Amino acid sequence: MKDMSNTLKKSFVFKRFYLELVEKYGTARAKDIWNYAENEFLGLRIAEPSADKASVSYVFPAVALYRSVEHFYPGEALSVTRDFGTKMGLRLQRVFRKVTALPGIPSVIWKKMDCIAAKMSDGYEIKNLEVTEEKCFMDVVSCPLYDKALELGTPEAVQMICCMDKEYMNGFRGVNYKRTKSVAEGDDCCDYRLTKSL
Repeated sequence: MKDMSNTLKKSFVFKRFYLELVEKYGTARAKDIWNYAENEFLGLRIAEPSADKASVSYVFPAVALYRSVEHFYPGEALSVTRDFGTKMGLRLQRVFRKVTALPGIPSVIWKKMDCIAAKMSDGYEIKNLEVTEEKCFMDVVSCPLYDKALELGTPEAVQMICCMDKEYMNGFRGVNYKRTKSVAEGDDCCDYRLTKSL
């Protein structure tokens, strides 16, 4: 059995969600929501002890947090989790902007774009993949994060991750990023369009 000591409190991506809960609902209610989410997360881990890393790191926390907000405030979970996803994505965008500000990094990104595209698409069903020295286009028609959340009965939870993605991808210097669709939001694909901006 895998280590169960990993909790939402230790998640780099999701631990800040507690602060969002405090801001929106107050400290007492935030604690209730957070504790409920921790129990949901632990339940998911116990039910699937051999779950893959992406499920444990992203899907299980997103599902647990979504379910918890929905339990206490029916009808609010989607907007609360999407709002957090956008805010967290903007934080990550600033991190990526600083990292890719180092001299030469944007050029390296484009030199290695074929490898980056392969890594980005690992585990995803991709159509219309086109990688050149100037662009990387792909349509993701099946997302394992969404598929896992759907299997768990809470597909809406993954929209939080999509909102993060939409923001943090704009943090890479030398890359113009655009995505207008998302499988998790009911579209036929996630249409990633990356173009060189050096």
